[in-house]
Parts: sequence; structure tokens; C-alpha cells
Amino acid sequence: MKIIAVETIALVDPGKADETLVRVHTDEGITGIGQAESPSLVIDAVIRADGGLRQILHGEDPLQVERLWQKMYARTGLFGRRGVTIAAIGAIETALWDIAGKALGKPVSELIWHACCTVREDAEIKDKVMPYATVYAPGKNVEEIVERFTLARSRGFRAMKLEEWPGGFGHVSIRRDIEIVQTVRETIGEDRDVLIDVQNCWYEVGQAIASIRAIEPYHPFFIEAPLPADNLAGYARLADTVETRIAVGDWGFTTRFEFEEIMEKGRVDVVQPSSVRSGGIREITRIAEAAYRRGLICVPHAWCHMVGVAAEIHLAAVLPNMPYFEMPMAFPDSPIISELLVPQIQVDQNGFVEVPERPGLGFELNNDVIEKFRVAPH
Repeated sequence: MKIIAVETIALVDPGKADETLVRVHTDEGITGIGQAESPSLVIDAVIRADGGLRQILHGEDPLQVERLWQKMYARTGLFGRRGVTIAAIGAIETALWDIAGKALGKPVSELIWHACCTVREDAEIKDKVMPYATVYAPGKNVEEIVERFTLARSRGFRAMKLEEWPGGFGHVSIRRDIEIVQTVRETIGEDRDVLIDVQNCWYEVGQAIASIRAIEPYHPFFIEAPLPADNLAGYARLADTVETRIAVGDWGFTTRFEFEEIMEKGRVDVVQPSSVRSGGIREITRIAEAAYRRGLICVPHAWCHMVGVAAEIHLAAVLPNMPYFEMPMAFPDSPIISELLVPQIQVDQNGFVEVPERPGLGFELNNDVIEKFRVAPH
């Protein structure tokens, strides 16, 4: 089997969502899908440029996934060894795992087993895994916050994430932050986890310490991206001072190399490699193992990128330190989020998602959605 084409699929639902997919084609008719959280025009350029990923992969055996990752990474060094180039490589790598699973008749989770050595669990693939819901936007007032988190709870989620928002958490005062977090805690109950994403909007460690200590009575599971992404010295000071876990990794970080710096220099408690940006499925297993060796957890990012969510399911099935993975609960919703995959990903009333036993990722693109919302890369 040989790779014959790499296709960029740009989807736009105006005012709601904008998605970039890739699809890898083979001469045997087997295709695989991936996704990148980057502008479709940029991803398409990385793929179709002279010397780009399409030329690098043409005629190759798609089952040699890790060798092809290395080939893409080596050949595009002058494109930029991080950033959108890695997002494109990761999207294609996810598609290659999808193809490999389909060709072999196995789910991706059976192909990506990654030993973390001293785990106590047997080497079994989980049959169900647990997402957390990112409730975004969280609501412009307390009443909307209550309504949206009540809905998330009713859908079975055992963990939910509160986002910063103008006029809301992280933007007004510590008193306002306490009011909002208390509201969320009372809405979801004591038996569920609340995660909080500051989206880099605190710039000073003292401010972050004061705000986190003020909301610690409500037991946040972690505080995500409290400081600007490059402030690793600040992250170290913060993580060493507060009791609550500090999480980082979504805001443009890629590959095991940057995550080693996050863990060593930033001293964070949670790493958040993006399944649609950080380099692909295998790269996340390496990041998670590095975190495991340090006694840290890995909770990947995907937000509303559903092929990335599908990849996270297989990752969570084999990694011992991945208690949650991100799944969207978007306001407003869009078909290119909630209806993109067939079958749709379902959360049961105990908060779990079944790990597919179907070959590959176990999901296909909804052709009706693709036809309705597809545009030229832009």
C-alpha cells in the first residue's frame, strides 16, 4: 500500500466554528483523517509547498508511521521546527495511525501501546475513558453559568472546565472570581471536578497566587494557563507556592522538547499537549511518559476539534496518567463540531466514553457536513 495524496479540508460555519482537517489517501482506497488547530491556508501550504509534506510522503508505505513522522520532521527543519509545521505533521500522523488500524483491522489503541514501566496496572487497554467538558463560552452572567454547567452535569460529565471571560472569571476582581467559582461548585456538586482555564490573562505571580488561594476552598482540580506561555520562571514560582495543580501546554507548545522544558523549568503539575497541535499521537505518548516519570499527569487539549478528541480517546485508553481528556460543550454549537464524526462520540451517564473497537480511530467524517461547510483553504 502506498500514499498517493494528502488533502486539506477547510470547514467554516460562520460565527460559530472554523476547522482544519487533513485526509491521507492510499492506492488501496483506505483513507485516514487528522486535524490541526491552525489556519487551513497555512496547513495547506505546509502540505502542498515545494518540498512539503505531500511530496515527502508520496509513494511511502503508510503503515510505517513512526519512520514517516521522523522523515517529515527531518525534511521540514527549515520550515520551522515547531509551530504550524508540527501541527501539520501531527495531523498527518494521526491520519496514518487511522490508516494503519484500518489496514490491520485493529483500533488505534492496540497499535500505540506505550509502556511507562513501573505502573501497577496490568498491561490492559481500557474499554472506557473519561472526558471533561469545556463549557465555552461559560456565560456572560451568573444565570447563564448556572444554566450551562447544569446542562453539562445532566449530560453525565464528571468534570467540567470553567473558562475566563470578559466580565467574568479572571477579569474583574478576586471577589468576582470567588463568586463565580462558588457558583460553579454549587451547581455541579462536590462529587465532580471543576477545572479552571485562565488563558494566560494573569501576568504577575503575586496576582495569580492571591487569586488561586482565594478559590482553593472550592477544590479546583487544576488551574490552566494562569500566566503567559513564555513565563516559565513565573510558572515555577507559582507551582512551588500554591497547593492547587498548575497546568500548561495548550498555548502553542509542541513536541517532547518543549514539554521537557515546561516540566523542568516551569515545574508544573499537569502537562496539556494538544492532540491537534503538539505533534501527533505518538508524540503525546512520549510526553505523557516523561510526565509519568516525574509523578505528573497528562491531560491533553483538543477543544472543539473532534478528530483530535477521537485521538485522545485512544491515548487515554493506554496511558496510566491521563485521568481526563478534553471534549467540547460549545455555545453556540455547530454541526462541524457535534456532527462531524460518524458515529458521534457519546458520554454515558457515569461520565465515560467507550473506547472504539472499530478499526483505526473508529470514526469517519460525516459527508453531509463536509459537503455543506467545506470551503477553499483560507
